[in-house]
Amino acid sequence: MLSAAEIARLDQVIAAAWRAPVREELDGWELRFGYGLTGRANSAWPRGAGGGLTLEDRIGRLEAWYRERGLPPKVQLSPASEPAGLDEELERRGWERSSDVLIETADASAVEPDRDVDLADRPDSAWLDVWLGQRAFPRAQADRVLPMLGGGDGDTVFARVGATAVGRGSHHDGWVAITCMATVPEARRQGAGRAVLFALISWARERDAKLCLNVDAGNEPARRLYESAGFAPQYPYWYRTATE
Repeated sequence: MLSAAEIARLDQVIAAAWRAPVREELDGWELRFGYGLTGRANSAWPRGAGGGLTLEDRIGRLEAWYRERGLPPKVQLSPASEPAGLDEELERRGWERSSDVLIETADASAVEPDRDVDLADRPDSAWLDVWLGQRAFPRAQADRVLPMLGGGDGDTVFARVGATAVGRGSHHDGWVAITCMATVPEARRQGAGRAVLFALISWARERDAKLCLNVDAGNEPARRLYESAGFAPQYPYWYRTATE
């Protein structure tokens, strides 16, 4: 198990790679809104203990902020969330807990994709068609969420195998966060996703960076793919969502 400081650092790396289009500070927390696309971009990140407001006030303002935007209040939690006891307080209030999502890490090994993978510094139409299609997000609203794909202050790359599989890598603070892995249903288990993954690993290796990604704890096929490439689970995160 990583230390709290190491977990907090990885939380920051992944947050930097996945910045919601709308963000607002709330006494050490970050409120994030991404028009309903992904849980991370539409949940609060309790990254600091704060101190200017009581916990009661912060939760109340968080609830109002998300309801004003038509979303249920949601908080993303990890072992580094602050203040201590936040998860227990939200549970006491009846907020529902999601299943775990695992943060996995790896060193960038020497691998080569077994088929052609297109790499670009921005998502093209074919890339967006695959990714948004698997997210069931309206293609006509793509412009609203493109800012979150730009990554943080480092390089970002978009990988694609034809019209079947895509992925994204974002370089920040010595890490490459791999996100947006998606394969159309009819092409799954045929190697396209692996080719995308290996292309992103090679891209990270060129930058002498370590790798991290997140995967649903119950997604056994994806976990097998990642762990075959050297990824190992480090810690979970989860969501709490208000039920009223």
